[in-house]
Amino acid sequence: MAECPGLREASAAGSISVEDMRAAEINSVWLGLDLDLLMENAGRAVADAIECVLGGLEGVSVTILAGKGGNGGDGITAARHLAERGAKVEVHLSHPPELITHGSTRRNLKVLLASGYAKLVKPWSRGWGDTSGADVVVDALLGIGVRGSLREPILSLARAFTSHQGLRVSIDTPTGVDPDTGYVAEGAVVADVTVTLYKVKKGLLQGKAPMHTGRLLVAPIGIPRQASELAGPGDAYARIPVRPRDAHKGMGGRVLVIGGSRDFVGAPILAALGAAAGGADLVYLASTGMIPYWGAQRSSTIIPVPLDGDYLNPSHVDKLLRHSERVHAVVVGPGLGSRDETLEAARILVERLAESGRVTVVDADALRAVAGLEGLGPHIVLTPHRGEASRLLGDEAVEPRLAASRISRLTGATVLLKGPRDYICTEDTCRVNVTGAPSMSVGGTGDVLAGVVAGFAARRVALGRGHGMPHTAAAAAYIVGRAGELAASAVGENISAQDVVENIGRALAEARSLAEG
Repeated sequence: MAECPGLREASAAGSISVEDMRAAEINSVWLGLDLDLLMENAGRAVADAIECVLGGLEGVSVTILAGKGGNGGDGITAARHLAERGAKVEVHLSHPPELITHGSTRRNLKVLLASGYAKLVKPWSRGWGDTSGADVVVDALLGIGVRGSLREPILSLARAFTSHQGLRVSIDTPTGVDPDTGYVAEGAVVADVTVTLYKVKKGLLQGKAPMHTGRLLVAPIGIPRQASELAGPGDAYARIPVRPRDAHKGMGGRVLVIGGSRDFVGAPILAALGAAAGGADLVYLASTGMIPYWGAQRSSTIIPVPLDGDYLNPSHVDKLLRHSERVHAVVVGPGLGSRDETLEAARILVERLAESGRVTVVDADALRAVAGLEGLGPHIVLTPHRGEASRLLGDEAVEPRLAASRISRLTGATVLLKGPRDYICTEDTCRVNVTGAPSMSVGGTGDVLAGVVAGFAARRVALGRGHGMPHTAAAAAYIVGRAGELAASAVGENISAQDVVENIGRALAEARSLAEG
């Protein structure tokens, strides 16, 4: 097969999920790229691939089957590039133009109509779905966000595509093939060539999917490396699920916060408030004295779990493990103190929670208890600041990114190292968060972050999406940092941890607004 300049043959190395793609796309917009530019690049890449496979486009007849979403917009943009290179192009829409709500798709359709480059065929009109006169037919019907069985009018166009006798090209993923799992729906199209955008979607290499993709080419579309390295609003949008329309209590996840002591009262309450602000439906606050009840007074989401005595000790462990079985994520550490019996209890808890597979955020004083532990797993999240990171490394002074990576390799855990820049690392990857304000150096913001990590993870686990580390932790770091920026903008330099909590909802709404245009 001829090599196609600018395109590469797909391989499993570097394959990504739909979440990864969505996050990178929105982070690109946050970094200053325009979705219209990404669509322009996608359309050009599809035209390049067809020209390469055929050896030229002059006089070639192309029929593009275009859906109403972003994938349809890629096809509509490809139509213009194909026509400019001498092809005769028809675009068959799956839906009337007035039902196209995707902004970039609508704008590119307007440009195509104004140019007169292509004939537009509306649904169910004369000749609609007839590909018999085409040399090439292009599947731009459904993008990566649409799963499940095919319905009309998509089904009719998918059948027309697969029955075509000429070259069949799918954009990004063949319609009807799940880009995450490789599941093939009834009526899924069968392509000769699939031009997948940015990076290959992992599902296209699994199960029966390769029988439907044909030759699989990967096309860069201008998404920068930083879009996947930096934590951004795309992570909050793509990684943190919204509640479904039929949601009931508990579907947003449940969190257990274990912290506090006679000496430190506020830290566990702030962690619990962070978990609630992160979207957890129920937050159990396990602590000594009146702390659980004071927390419950701050939010109706918080349920008190009283522990006897003044400090956490090993006699509490069994009760806490029983409570952990009813939640999706646990926070251990805020305000516990460093008494020997407390650290012993914290160590036992973390070991047992690691064995159970429960998502556990280990923060503050509990970090002392995990020194020397190995093989914890990425579902255990350690959240040290630089001083705590140094202690975990035996007081070795190391550059922050390297420190986070090294701690992860030593423990097997996900590490969120807090600082002016946050580094979120597993044993084989690192993300960076650059949001935040100097005024966030006040006490309590780290406790809020620990709670938000747990709240986000609980939402994912409750809806069956897995913990998603390190990306879930990266999303939390971005949102808490952005909430701090919003708080500082509103009240000035002297903000409190409570100000950060109160702006988490605004930061989440801002991320979703950016993603939805």
